[in-house]
Parts: sequence; C-alpha cells; structure tokens
Amino acid sequence: MPDDEPLDWRAALALLANADTRAVFAQVAAAPVAPGAARDRALKRLLAAGLLEAGADGPVVAEGRLRATLGRAAAPPASGPERFLSRDGRIQDYPSRATDRRALLEYLVARALEPEEELSEPELGERLGPRTDDVATLRRYLVDAGLLERSPDGRRYRRVPGVPPLPGQEPAGSGGNAPEAS
Repeated sequence: MPDDEPLDWRAALALLANADTRAVFAQVAAAPVAPGAARDRALKRLLAAGLLEAGADGPVVAEGRLRATLGRAAAPPASGPERFLSRDGRIQDYPSRATDRRALLEYLVARALEPEEELSEPELGERLGPRTDDVATLRRYLVDAGLLERSPDGRRYRRVPGVPPLPGQEPAGSGGNAPEAS
C-alpha cells in the first residue's frame, strides 16, 4: 500500500479495539517518550479524544468507546428517502432528482401529519422543526409538491387527500382504525 493511500479507518479502528492486535501495534510503534511535559500533553490529548480513559492504575484504552464508534459507523447505509436524512432524522440535503425529492417529501409529510389532521402554521412548524433548520422552505416545498394544502386564509395546513400513508396509518373513515395521537 503506498504511503499516501488513506487507511480503511473502520478496519484500523477494529484492530485497535482488539487487545491482541493493539499490543502488537504498541510494541512496533513504541518510541521513547520524554518524561514530563511531552508525555503529559500526549496523555491529555488521548484522554480528550476518548481513546484513553481513567483506569484504577492509570490511563487505559477506551475499548468500549472504540467498539461503540465502530458499531455506529458500521450501520448499513439507509435506503429510500431515509438516505437523505442524518442519523437524528434531519434533512442533510434535498435530492436533485425529482423522484427522490418527491419520495423524501412524502416521507416527511407522512411523519408530520396524520391523514385528515389540520394544523396551524405554528403547530406545523413544531412538527417540521426537528427535521430541518429552515421550516419555511420545507413547508413551501410540501405545498408546492401538492402534499400539503393551505387554507384560503393561509393559517391552517393539512395533508392532501391521496398522499400515501405510512404503513399502519389509515385515513379516517376508511374502515380501519386510525392510530391514536400520542
């Protein structure tokens, strides 16, 4: 592997999370460290980064954190409209392809409003807020896409009939039981 080729960080982190491979790495990488200030600075950096943690006999490798980081990073990539959302469900970027954008907007409106539900602009803003920093833009996209309709006075919003519901969600009067609001 050429020196300028980046490492597969997942593989490197997995090796450092393993006590045996970490011990061999430490033996190979061991270099004399000046006692005192240089060592103290290095320990502070490693502790601050979370690679080491305080142990009963001094600093120890934070294996749990390494494994947790690896586990979080190893999650399979999202598919469908979720792939445009961050891990906390916020919009990372609006897709440029019309079909992807439509799928994302349908996904978001189905999570923000129940079928037949009507919300005021502030209520809708509260529902959309956890998904975006720019609620007005998302609201406008939903209206422009024909997924939300605004009342004639512009103060109330509701899902447009016919917008696909989420699995298990049925419009009122469809013969099924509408989910209860929580």
